[in-house]
Amino acid sequence: MPKNLNNVKEDILSVTRQLIKETGYSELNIRNIAARCGVATGTVYNYYSSKNQIIAEILLNEWNLMLRRIDQNIKTSAPAIDKIEIIFNELNSFMINVHGEWFQTHPIENTEDMNVSKINEKRKLLRNHISEKVFKVIESGRSTGKKPEPSQEVMNICDIISHILISYSNEEAEFSMVKPSLTALIDLLENKNS
Repeated sequence: MPKNLNNVKEDILSVTRQLIKETGYSELNIRNIAARCGVATGTVYNYYSSKNQIIAEILLNEWNLMLRRIDQNIKTSAPAIDKIEIIFNELNSFMINVHGEWFQTHPIENTEDMNVSKINEKRKLLRNHISEKVFKVIESGRSTGKKPEPSQEVMNICDIISHILISYSNEEAEFSMVKPSLTALIDLLENKNS
């Protein structure tokens, strides 16, 4: 009689997270993941073609969770710079606790599914997510009414802010270090957007 395989995908992701914490990325393999999940190796391959694909999904899940936390926390009536600090702190936490913990000590192998052009595409997509959050912060400070489409200049400034946030959060810098520059950019954006 076949084994009931409820929530196998969730189990694979959970077990992979645990194995990385216990043994690190370099010791991670599909066979160990399958054994810990109590399923055959082929079952894991039914869901994921490689350990890199499992890691990519874990990272994406963590990124989406961070974006939801940002959305929730920037709903306040706080000044724009305080909301930008929320974004910075969430990014910083992601970089330290998720990205850095796993990949500074155990980099992913350069495989076909993790080549440089795909990584660059993902970086651009993730940066665009942050740019959208920055724009949302600026828009929330505007008076109500019909909001015109943002100009290319406004979107470029949002992109610059997102670059700063991502770059400095990755270096574990303090927000106070970038706050004056970000305040000037936000003031510029608010003037362009009014």
